[in-house]
Amino acid sequence: MTEESRLAFQAGKSANIIRSICDLYDLSIQEATDIFYQSDTSELIEEGIADLQCRSDKYLASIIWEEYQESNKK
Repeated sequence: MTEESRLAFQAGKSANIIRSICDLYDLSIQEATDIFYQSDTSELIEEGIADLQCRSDKYLASIIWEEYQESNKK
């Protein structure tokens, strides 16, 4: 996979996860985008850690949401 195709795949994956966050938790695109990009999980996906990019978008959206909920408990 070329660097360009990897970046295109990653951008599409991120967009799909953000859309899933919107749909699952009834949030705006802006809110979901902020939650996604502030998560540790998004960094792991970007770095290709643990093959997270192979997981379903809805699964990753739920993981990111749980992370968001935990960080807001403090």
